Amino acid sequence: MSVRNYINNAKANNSQKYADWTGGTQNYGNLVGGVGAAQKVGNAAGAAPAAQSQPYIITISNASAVAVSNFDVLGAYTYINAGGWSNGSLTVGAVTISSAISNVTYQQFLYQSMTQPFSVGLTYIQSVTGSTAQITETFVLNTKDANGNQMLRTIVPIIDPYQQQQGIVAVKQLYSIDGFTMLTFSTIQASVVFRVHFFPAANINLATGLTGAPVSQNYSNPNITGVPTYIQS
Repeated sequence: MSVRNYINNAKANNSQKYADWTGGTQNYGNLVGGVGAAQKVGNAAGAAPAAQSQPYIITISNASAVAVSNFDVLGAYTYINAGGWSNGSLTVGAVTISSAISNVTYQQFLYQSMTQPFSVGLTYIQSVTGSTAQITETFVLNTKDANGNQMLRTIVPIIDPYQQQQGIVAVKQLYSIDGFTMLTFSTIQASVVFRVHFFPAANINLATGLTGAPVSQNYSNPNITGVPTYIQS
């Protein structure tokens, strides 16, 4: 681990505060590739709590009876002009990625990620059909910048032993998504359908600045208290 990442991790561990919504402030730290130097979400100094986070939801379907390895999701700059698009959904081999939101396509979601980057505070992975083992498959957060610096982080979804819901896992990791970002799933199980819900902790929309409104928006609910994910080069 580099000295810089060691210091950043130490700062995050010492400064992250989990307070209730009666006056506390949650500090997410200095995220690598994040929306800002520090994302603060909460009811600070009696202020109103941040807005409700509405998830971006995508559906991933494997039509094959054979598992697929190292499959990329997102990666707008790489896949937005690729072959395999049909009615706003992308099919690569036997696997199709589509939007689970009726009036927005997956292709439109990728376009938005290129111009309106956002940080994810909570990720739900939900089994729809097929093996529920899919929801605990590891995935690699893969991003880079225009200088060619690539950064990777492996995320391992773990089911809470106290949860009662079946076929769903909540990943409390804070990470950012832009046009470069890919989530590479180690395996897409055979004949599965599952959904990924990205609950934003913050997003950037430069167009709102034209009306004098802030260009960034923070969210707190539902329970957006993700642990900062430091991506190492």
